[in-house]
Amino acid sequence: MIRDSAQLKGQMRGQWLSAFSTLAPCLDHARERLGRNVSCPVNGGTDGFRLFNDANETGGGVKHSLGVFPQGIDLLMWVNDWNYVQTYDSLRDWLGGDFRSEPQPTRIVPSVPTLSIEEESKRRSWLNSVWNESLSLASPKSEPAMRYFTNRCINFSALSSRDIRFHPSLSYVNYDTGEFVGRYAAIVSLVCNNDGRPVTLHRTYLSDDGFKLDLGKNLDCRKMCPPVDRKVPGRHIRLYEPVNGTIGICEGIETAMSVYEATGIPVWPCISASMMQSFSPPEGITKVLNFIDKDRNDAAQKSADILRENFSHDDCQLIDLLPPTPILSSDIKGVDWADQLLRDVSGFLLAKHHFEKQ
Repeated sequence: MIRDSAQLKGQMRGQWLSAFSTLAPCLDHARERLGRNVSCPVNGGTDGFRLFNDANETGGGVKHSLGVFPQGIDLLMWVNDWNYVQTYDSLRDWLGGDFRSEPQPTRIVPSVPTLSIEEESKRRSWLNSVWNESLSLASPKSEPAMRYFTNRCINFSALSSRDIRFHPSLSYVNYDTGEFVGRYAAIVSLVCNNDGRPVTLHRTYLSDDGFKLDLGKNLDCRKMCPPVDRKVPGRHIRLYEPVNGTIGICEGIETAMSVYEATGIPVWPCISASMMQSFSPPEGITKVLNFIDKDRNDAAQKSADILRENFSHDDCQLIDLLPPTPILSSDIKGVDWADQLLRDVSGFLLAKHHFEKQ
């Protein structure tokens, strides 16, 4: 028997969430909170997993400490500990053995939640108000933010950046419960899609002494605001202007600033490894330097491999760069280029070579 995965994926399009409810009940929590972080369906814990917003079409999701499962087949193999044959045959049986090109009309399929025009307008207005209430990092009132960057030896690159501001009293809401937690100082960054249009804000909540705010194990001090305009992929912060057709990309804001501090290379953080996979450079960019985290579980490297597979710009060079600093026993998850800055600035020489090479 030939097991044609392309044919199966075509038949499953628009039906993955319904299939998960039958074949993988452990994903129920993630289905109910589509696009939001939930506990890992395999290992438990908090904020460890999410299904993508288009999971009903693709079945995709991400385990943040492990990597991306771009298709439902991959995800089912992981959560159920199935091999490919078990997964394929289970999906075939769920479909009733029917491989027609269109989904079966009698099956009720949960829809992916979308915003109404009014809801989209309200969300955009709220995002604009948060941004407009925020202050320049050069403002004397932005001292907590500058303490945060100074603690990481990146105050020059912070003051040189754009699309990043400081909010002295930003509300924090637990979106899972709807509970208002409080108002805190926060670094606020403007997040754009691949077309360069602003779609949301990223927040890093701070203590008064310039450290990440400790809100307890179930609340993360870093939060992406709910986005608008979900149609165009890619999420990144355009911290600096490209130089000679070159930009860098990375995961975190501090990593981007660390590279700029050491080299002057303009780097755009993509917020997470999973969002980096859909990055597409703007017109006129001929070289992209990918500053990859060195993770113990190779999650960032796997995401970089997926980006390379998705990268369809023949006129643009994509160069992967891993920090040369070794992973120490004290590095729980691994190391990144921010660690490289603090440990050995000479580790940026290869990156500078690629940046300066024409």
